[in-house]
Amino acid sequence: MKKLMYDYLINYLPPIEIARLRLEMNQPLKYKGLLINPARISSDILFAEFKSLTKDETNPNFFTYIKNEDTPGRNILHEAGAYYILDRSSMLISHFLEPLKNELVLDMCAAPGGKTISYALKNPQALIVANDFSTKRASELSKNIERMGLANVIVTNFDPNYFLKDFIGYFDKIILDAPCSGTGMFRKESKMEEDWSYEKTLRLLPLQDKLLDIAYRLLSPGGVISYSTCSFLHEEDEERVQKVINDHNDLHLVKLKMSEGFYEGTLEGTIHIFPHLYQGEGHFLAQLVKEGTPSSLEIDKKIGTFDSSLNLYTFEYQNEKYGLPFIVNSLINLPALRMGLKITNRTKYAKCPWDHALSHYLNSIKSIKLTKKEALAYLNGEELTSSIDIEDGYYLVSYNTINLGYVNKKGKRLKNCYPKGLRIKV
Repeated sequence: MKKLMYDYLINYLPPIEIARLRLEMNQPLKYKGLLINPARISSDILFAEFKSLTKDETNPNFFTYIKNEDTPGRNILHEAGAYYILDRSSMLISHFLEPLKNELVLDMCAAPGGKTISYALKNPQALIVANDFSTKRASELSKNIERMGLANVIVTNFDPNYFLKDFIGYFDKIILDAPCSGTGMFRKESKMEEDWSYEKTLRLLPLQDKLLDIAYRLLSPGGVISYSTCSFLHEEDEERVQKVINDHNDLHLVKLKMSEGFYEGTLEGTIHIFPHLYQGEGHFLAQLVKEGTPSSLEIDKKIGTFDSSLNLYTFEYQNEKYGLPFIVNSLINLPALRMGLKITNRTKYAKCPWDHALSHYLNSIKSIKLTKKEALAYLNGEELTSSIDIEDGYYLVSYNTINLGYVNKKGKRLKNCYPKGLRIKV
């Protein structure tokens, strides 16, 4: 008879807790979460739109909602980048990281983007390299960053080994949400439980060790690694953390602050998230700090021009204009899918001279206000009509004070400039 995942928890979780966990994992998911972009939307607008919202006690920009009562994922505001759908447990990864000014952050396995987005919103003065090895997943990551209009994120598509060529001891923080067996997500993805085996889990351990070792080598003195998995198993969690500590005597565990609903791991200060104790999916969290004093960051002020209207430094990259909160020459020479805020669109068949992402940074007061019906049509890529008495040319369009993108007005026609890659029938 095939052993179940729960059979492997008996060595470190009391039988009563295993029984409660198993019962909860067999229940349908009731609550989901979202993280708002406070620069784009107020909580008042959100509460008017969704009736089951509850503000989270640990993060003023995070809200939970009842899955069967509200559908924020299929809403105009979601497509406009006003918020990101994110599990409450995943939000904790950024919650435990302390922001620093002008810090360099690497999210090693970033897709689909929740960890990067949550920390980018928490610390606009950080410059984050969001990387994913999978080309398909990196493309989806880039779309999510574009939709959210984040200027402090560089999106790349490399094997993590790539960074070892030029970036050893470089990053102040490294986020590593490691590929794992996904046992904490069995309720969310039932097929994962059907396909799971302990033998498959063991085959992932060398990869987790390799990624942790790369993270250590890329980390600057005094820097922090945030290690997480969506697994309940100690083999992927505490044992991997203990191994990297044993391998590097200048790496030490940070004791994370315990709160209601957290379950302390067998390594003091590490946290397990169990769905029967906490309103979120299964996760493991640990932080590691490297001994030493951080070296001062050399910001290249010779490259780019400060744009006070955007509060960003703008520069040329691959024949386009981009903006970042600060410029580091070694990073803007990376081959990237997205290099911060893309400002221009100089491609041959561009429908608009400005990139869609720029619309998030412009004031909606001068925009053409759309009704809900018009906004839905716009997001679907449809052409609109308007009798508004203004000159022909390019204009912002907005819904509920939030910019959606651009149109090109020609007479009564409003030609749609919304990117094809983002279009969706809401």
